[in-house]
Amino acid sequence: MAGDQRKFQVAMTHADRFSQEGKWTEAMRAYRFALAEFPNSEAAIMGFGRVALAMDQIEIARRGFSQVLKLNPTNLNALGHMADIQERSGQLDAAAETYLRVGNVHASKEDFDAAIDSWTRATKLSSGQTNAHLKIADALARQGKVRQAAREYLQLAAMYQRRGDNAQATKHIEAAQMLLPDDPGIAAAFESLETGSPIQPQKIGEAPPEPVEPTALDDELDDLFDDDDLFGIEHIEAANQPTGGLVDGARQDALAELANILFEDSDNPHAMVIMQALNLQSNDNVPEAINLYQQAIQSGATQGAMYFNLGFLYRERGQLNEAAEMLERSATDPKYKISSLFSLGLIYQSTGKFDVAAKYFIEALKTLDLQTVSGQRSYALAQTYENLAESYSGQVDADKLNKFAETLQRFFANSDWQQRVYEARQRMNKVGDEKDTMSLAEFLETPETEVVITTLALTGEFMKNNLFATASEECLRAIQKAPSFLPLHSRLAEIMLKQDRTDQAITKYLYIANVYQMRYQPEQSVNMYQKILKLAPMDVTVRSKLIDMYTSLGNAQQALRQYLVLADSYYQLAQVERALEKYNEALRMANNSPDAENLKVDILSRMADIYNQRFDWANAAASYQELHKLDPKNELFLRRLTELYFRQNRLSDATSSLDKLIGIYQRQNPLQVLELLKELSSFYPDNLNLRQRLAIAYAQNNRKSEAIAEYDALGEMQLEKGLRDEAVQTIQAIINLGPDDVEGYRRLLGQIGGGAL
Repeated sequence: MAGDQRKFQVAMTHADRFSQEGKWTEAMRAYRFALAEFPNSEAAIMGFGRVALAMDQIEIARRGFSQVLKLNPTNLNALGHMADIQERSGQLDAAAETYLRVGNVHASKEDFDAAIDSWTRATKLSSGQTNAHLKIADALARQGKVRQAAREYLQLAAMYQRRGDNAQATKHIEAAQMLLPDDPGIAAAFESLETGSPIQPQKIGEAPPEPVEPTALDDELDDLFDDDDLFGIEHIEAANQPTGGLVDGARQDALAELANILFEDSDNPHAMVIMQALNLQSNDNVPEAINLYQQAIQSGATQGAMYFNLGFLYRERGQLNEAAEMLERSATDPKYKISSLFSLGLIYQSTGKFDVAAKYFIEALKTLDLQTVSGQRSYALAQTYENLAESYSGQVDADKLNKFAETLQRFFANSDWQQRVYEARQRMNKVGDEKDTMSLAEFLETPETEVVITTLALTGEFMKNNLFATASEECLRAIQKAPSFLPLHSRLAEIMLKQDRTDQAITKYLYIANVYQMRYQPEQSVNMYQKILKLAPMDVTVRSKLIDMYTSLGNAQQALRQYLVLADSYYQLAQVERALEKYNEALRMANNSPDAENLKVDILSRMADIYNQRFDWANAAASYQELHKLDPKNELFLRRLTELYFRQNRLSDATSSLDKLIGIYQRQNPLQVLELLKELSSFYPDNLNLRQRLAIAYAQNNRKSEAIAEYDALGEMQLEKGLRDEAVQTIQAIINLGPDDVEGYRRLLGQIGGGAL
């Protein structure tokens, strides 16, 4: 009977000893004995896989390590062997994905050097591993290796550039810029992206560039422009030094850029017209200035500074359509993008187009906020803003939008707004992990921001010191003041868990997930459901909701994985019919998966196991028939199918599949044929076909006495059934083997055959 711990330990001891001695066949047999007692023993399956690998039975080893990873997805030894097998088999993309998983496991243990090594190997095996490059960059940044991290970010930017995705390329150059804001390699990357030439990550060297000493020519030029105001525009520059907030500061920057156009781009054919327009603008002759700016545009001028300045002039004159057109153009210039988007939001708010205004406000905040983060936080924030934009689509509450706009205007009206953004980000990052990164929009939208941030920080400290009751009271007070701020509710759930109030924590997480769903933030709902399932993995209701969320997000792979877990849960709850129902749903979904074949094999194998345990031989056989079609060379599937045919007395099908199996074993290991036939004959001793094949197998393996004994038994059975012709052939086969009493067999043959030899 399976489950005997003593037999298991004895088998494992022998298996380990045989493995150390290199006796692979004996070791494999011992591991099989161990697995017969405990089929899900991780150690036994690992040992079996290693032995199969040593015997060069690659496919068997692969299946063994796959089973280990089902039991323990973080088993580094199994992952390493699996990656090695995939690499040796030429499955480089699959090997890269496995090395990516290896790195993730190391990273979870904060062994970042080992993680980086594994991720680097993934990038060498598969050129498109953007995720691996991103993880390397983030890990290097966390280790303080900023120059290496910046090069990795530029490597990512180069990959996206080759794909034609300049938006992603820009994002990763900006991530590098946050690490090394003044490095010439960053400027070169931006220039390469703009001109279409390849980005070169190696331009970020191992050490910072040496400072450039001023030359004599530089001194002469400084003297020249210090002495004289050659073009009479000092009053424009002096009057327009940045002193205001976001929009005013951008306008002053635009005027200064236009004023410097003659110095920086003396060959610009529009320079003189722009200078004349600036002069008219400084003298409050706005209509004529606008006309000249428009002439410059019609002649081909494309400066973002001019578009922004002109948009501002139109807005002041109440020409909002013209202002919006110019600001749309200036928004394509990174220097004026945020201020242009914010100004567009104000224009559409003033005309009552609140949904459009919301779109521009959110895009402005998103652009700004993404400049303050990198890595996982960047992706989490991008998703948050997409969901926020979705929540503002359609009918927008005017009061809500007006309050939001008013908050934004107050925040960005101060000259130190950039410092305030930086400080806000620092505070937000301290109270949330990377997946729960708080957005600047939430920070500004929440009326009680100070209370919220302070509470999250305080409760975090209280929890570190095991002051859970105090943390709970503080959190509840804050929720009374900001009841709609979900991170506070999430913190309260964490406190409940620390107090062993698991059921209440789960209820709270469910509430949070439902609210996130109503707010069109499905990724956050998924995060909550995952937290619940870590606490209650058998909760089939929550698992079903998680499947629905993944399906709505178009993440079929994750939905499919959860289907399998759900089916397993039903099975463990003894709801076998529901388990089979979910497996069938997963099977249908697998048809649309890029890894359809492997997924179907996995699902059908689970279903076949259930049918076998229920003694439902017909459905078990149907499952193995499908498995055999998917993998005709898999001897395990064919063996199970053969056994099931015998159990159903489908002798013709059984014989046909048995002969196929014998053919496979004959090529791999002829002794397997003998073991198979002995086993089957012991179960079905009256089956003449089996007994005949067993006799032949004995003879082929030079086991003469056993072959003769088997033929003797076969001949008697044939005579009892009246099969005289078959009995004659059997006795002739014995004579051909040269038995000791050959004359006796010849006489018997004569008696049966009427005297004819």
